[in-house]
Amino acid sequence: MRSLVWIAVTASLAVAVPARAEAIETPGLDRIGVRIDPGPVFLTSAQRRSRAELIRDTAAAAGMTNAALLAGIGEVETNFAHCWSEATWACKGPNSSSCGNGPVIAGASDGACSLQQGGLGMFQFDSGTFSQTIATYGPDIVTLQGNVNAVIPFLLTRAVESVEGVNTRAEALAWMNSIRIADGDAKYEAWLYFVAWRYNGCKGCTTQINKYRNGTNKLRDEFGPEFWQTSGEPPPACGAIPVAGRTIEETDVCFTRTGTETSWYQGDRGMDGACLYTYATDDAAPDNQGTWELRFEADGRYRVEVYTDGGDLAQTRQAKYVVTHAAGKTDVVIDQSATTGFRGLGTFEFIAGEPFSVTLGDNTGEKYIATAKIGIAFDAVRVAPVDGAPDDAGGCSTSDAGAGGTLLLVGLALVVSRRRASLRRPLISR
Repeated sequence: MRSLVWIAVTASLAVAVPARAEAIETPGLDRIGVRIDPGPVFLTSAQRRSRAELIRDTAAAAGMTNAALLAGIGEVETNFAHCWSEATWACKGPNSSSCGNGPVIAGASDGACSLQQGGLGMFQFDSGTFSQTIATYGPDIVTLQGNVNAVIPFLLTRAVESVEGVNTRAEALAWMNSIRIADGDAKYEAWLYFVAWRYNGCKGCTTQINKYRNGTNKLRDEFGPEFWQTSGEPPPACGAIPVAGRTIEETDVCFTRTGTETSWYQGDRGMDGACLYTYATDDAAPDNQGTWELRFEADGRYRVEVYTDGGDLAQTRQAKYVVTHAAGKTDVVIDQSATTGFRGLGTFEFIAGEPFSVTLGDNTGEKYIATAKIGIAFDAVRVAPVDGAPDDAGGCSTSDAGAGGTLLLVGLALVVSRRRASLRRPLISR
């Protein structure tokens, strides 16, 4: 296990760099802080796999098909830990919704924890103090998804600066995708040299190069090479809703979820005995959010409904669905625990071929309490023309007034928004 120490880098390197896994005595580099004895990381094999999937899928969305390279960095920096509760020997960082609103892990060797100078999260991003790091990378850096999101652009920028023959971010991505994770392979050895230097701040350090080698090889073998392989091809497109209407499940390609992957759970309730759920928070912005994409074959007026389980898993009374439609946007707040079956969000005009959606976030305004969590479910959305019957019986449909529960329409005023609409230092050979 590592002690989350970072090395102050000479002025030739970028100022905002991720925190370092170990202090190494190297000419021209200053070590900050006193080395401490680390302790264990408390992650189950299922949690490790979930984080590996998050890294792989986030990388794929950015066009990277070789995500084991990124996972190796996370392994060296924190052994995949992101929250302080998973490695309590480290320092406590700012609170994170990814950690049950508890502290994110912070580097433990930048001096006393009270100085708040350690790197943050799995990938240990560090621009100085906690507040400076958040100012550099944004408030999402303390979330698991935000930490993973930040690592790819960071590496692309450093590759353009430092890898011979790489002049654009597209070329940097192509270089990373071309690397075969095999000891002795010239590109892999160049990658390890690059990461030890531009990520860790230790140019040519054999000890650190081998740490990244061991971490990357471990992640390659832990889940198998096939786990990490992605085609890089775009996901299948969301099909248009026919004139007769359609039901969009949470397993449909027209549904997407974002946020902290480890905070999403598969439920055995809801329509057809399955749904996704997470827990409500009173944060200003959502940590987890689901979006049902709506595209139509024909212009018209359609009724939009959502399925709720009547409180089996979803206890939130303030689920705010945001419907975008031809006239703008409407917020609809419902009590998910009130009724089992379909609940009406309203009747709206839609235009053929234009992108519309239903969105639900976990920021309901209900306080997250670890001992009294409030579930919020993401299940089926049903769309039907107002002059036709629903395409799927599926459950107990209620009226817009919420005959089986409470329906609160918020923001009835419609906003009309018709939707038509460096430094280079090439010193590493590829």
